[in-house]
Amino acid sequence: IQAAVSRQWVDGETVLQQDKAADNLGADVIVALGTNGPITQSDFNTMMSVLHGATKIILVNVHVDRPWQDPNNALLAAGAKQYPNVVIADWATLADQNPSWFSADGTHLAINGPGADALAALVARTLSSNPS
Repeated sequence: IQAAVSRQWVDGETVLQQDKAADNLGADVIVALGTNGPITQSDFNTMMSVLHGATKIILVNVHVDRPWQDPNNALLAAGAKQYPNVVIADWATLADQNPSWFSADGTHLAINGPGADALAALVARTLSSNPS
């Protein structure tokens, strides 16, 4: 796990490139980026290039009260359809259905709270499912 507060998509690309170069990138990769800023098609393409060779890639879509939420989620969904080994963990829908999980800003979850547990369970279910 490579986690950091406020990580941008491009910073995630760098971390994954470093992990791949060091042969530390697993066959299954979970990418949960896009909450902290817009993602471009070029960003997505670069990420997929970095992750070439992964057996399964899970992209966790975003829930954030910012103008880039819907465009980022649309880009992730469209991009995932282009790759048979990519699936979306639909955090946006689950989060929208459970606003009580979030702090007053509507974005951040309490550590060890029900939302954090639900997000972890969503990713685990998605990981164990077959790519579409």
